[in-house]
Amino acid sequence: MGSNRHTKNLSSMPRGRRIPLSRFWLDRRISFFLVGVCLLVLGAVIIALWWGPEATPPVLLPSATVHRERAEIYERLGKMAEAVQEYQAALRLAPEDPALHKVLAQLLEKQGKWEEAMTHYARYLQLDPAARDLSTILERLEGLRKARGVEEE
Repeated sequence: MGSNRHTKNLSSMPRGRRIPLSRFWLDRRISFFLVGVCLLVLGAVIIALWWGPEATPPVLLPSATVHRERAEIYERLGKMAEAVQEYQAALRLAPEDPALHKVLAQLLEKQGKWEEAMTHYARYLQLDPAARDLSTILERLEGLRKARGVEEE
């Protein structure tokens, strides 16, 4: 008995204004919008199925900038081997970028890979003979040559 009394109270409560579904779908603006969305989706599906992967170009092509940014992140994280690999990948895409040669040379110098560092410092000076830090780089090259000479003896 108690449950019937609660049911009667709930059913007698007024509900919000209801809009018949038929009136909703007859509204022209909404109908045209929905038809347009359906056609757009259908067109995208047809293109994707018809032309396959060739229809959508890759979003991000590898670039020297992307590899350089990855290398800088690896360097900040202390992952020097990965940083060197990313700088080398950047150099494969932009071999004439003097800044890449300089940064890679500095990183290789920190790792004790003096021969490679010297090669990249020399390439940096070749590509940018009027560099602001010319004297500093020449001093580093001289220091690396001396270190290499001491190591060889």
